[in-house]
Amino acid sequence: MRDVGVANAGISLPRIAVVGGQSAGKSSVLETIVGLDFLPRGDGVCTRRPLELRLNHLNETTKPWAIFSEEIPGKKFYDMEEVKNNINGLTDKVCGNNKGIVDKPIVLNVYSHTCPDLTLIDLPGITLIPIAG
Repeated sequence: MRDVGVANAGISLPRIAVVGGQSAGKSSVLETIVGLDFLPRGDGVCTRRPLELRLNHLNETTKPWAIFSEEIPGKKFYDMEEVKNNINGLTDKVCGNNKGIVDKPIVLNVYSHTCPDLTLIDLPGITLIPIAG
């Protein structure tokens, strides 16, 4: 429906968002659903911008690819490590290097035979202690 412009016609399409505490495994659950390893991991706050994953199931078993439709338009990424590095770079570009959290999402379209047709949103974790900056 999104591809034919229905979402732009005032109809909200369903999306699933993961919510939970910091380092609770939200991104790991999403990677399991997608069937690919492409999300940043590490100590502390990793997800500092919402990540809207627009999953597109392919019937053929071609190599999966991803497109950052709004921030790096027109370029297909076949290397999931490069996708991970771009997520980190786009996050740092908007949030800075001081662990700030911003509500402007990164939109990532993933095309793979391992994922369902679905939109998922990876949100930053809930923290109880404020982070400087």
